[in-house]
Amino acid sequence: MDNVKTLIVGAGAIGGTLAVLMNDAGYRVDVLEIAPGAAEKIRRNGISLKGARGDKKSFPDVYGSIGEIKNTYDIAIIAVKYMHLTAAAESILPLIHEKSIVIGMQNGICTEELASVVGRERTAGCMIGFGATKISDTEIDMTSGGEMYIGMLDGSKPELLVKLCKMYKSVVPTKITEQLLPRQFSKLIINCCINATAAITGKTLGEILDDKRAQDLFLAIAREGMDIADAMGIKVPKYGLLLDYRFLRLSDAPSYNNLCKKVVKIVGKGKYSAVKPSTLQSLLRNEKTEVDIFNGYLAKKAGEYNVKAPVNTRLTEMIREIENGQRTMSPDNLDEFK
Repeated sequence: MDNVKTLIVGAGAIGGTLAVLMNDAGYRVDVLEIAPGAAEKIRRNGISLKGARGDKKSFPDVYGSIGEIKNTYDIAIIAVKYMHLTAAAESILPLIHEKSIVIGMQNGICTEELASVVGRERTAGCMIGFGATKISDTEIDMTSGGEMYIGMLDGSKPELLVKLCKMYKSVVPTKITEQLLPRQFSKLIINCCINATAAITGKTLGEILDDKRAQDLFLAIAREGMDIADAMGIKVPKYGLLLDYRFLRLSDAPSYNNLCKKVVKIVGKGKYSAVKPSTLQSLLRNEKTEVDIFNGYLAKKAGEYNVKAPVNTRLTEMIREIENGQRTMSPDNLDEFK
């Protein structure tokens, strides 16, 4: 295997999945996990992965603090939640060199924040196409497969990015793209749909997508997302085989909307039926969510580009109300979007 020194920061759902499958393929990756007691549990029990890629177990070299690490890394994979991204990037600066690449593995769009710490020439981003849920510090369920796109923020294609792509292919099919932001925006729209709908209702998509109110909400979120993308000059590619967002904007006639809703149900109840999206998981654990890089991102960009986005703006507010204990999760929340 290529002699590329690689560090994964964060052994949660995404980072843990990467660590297990990359190690299983013969790539040596170290893990930094600073959650209290988690590193010791991983040293003792390893990381167990089940789900889309079968049952696997790995014992990566794991560190519980930056001070324990004496290595310098060619690639740093930051797989922490958005609110911890900046601190994580700052902490690994002594562990990378001038030509290292640092890739953010957050599901929203926050590559610029990473670049502000490590520099644009070292910053890479990813469109993550697989799903995973952390069960415990040492157990992860890979809930779905998919594909990934990775790219440098400056559009370059350094050798280390090519090697990272090869490593990521041991997880799911992966391609290098020069159009990183459009790819991320494509995933962002579906993320906003599934995360917000599940968060305000407290239900999985399999439980809620027969409700026409939820179907209408899906379409409204996505259509606002496309309005914002147009204002930003982003040509959004389709996501997967069925989600070509351009078709959502061809007509607002009832018959056409019904066709769009059928596509929503096929996609939502197929791939995401039993999945608890990350925003819902955070709320169920009484934790702060990453709404700022999902619907909050769309609401922010709508303001910057003078685009109307009342649905995503209100969803952002509602999720924050649930975080703060001012609102309960319930399908009744869908009534606000009639």
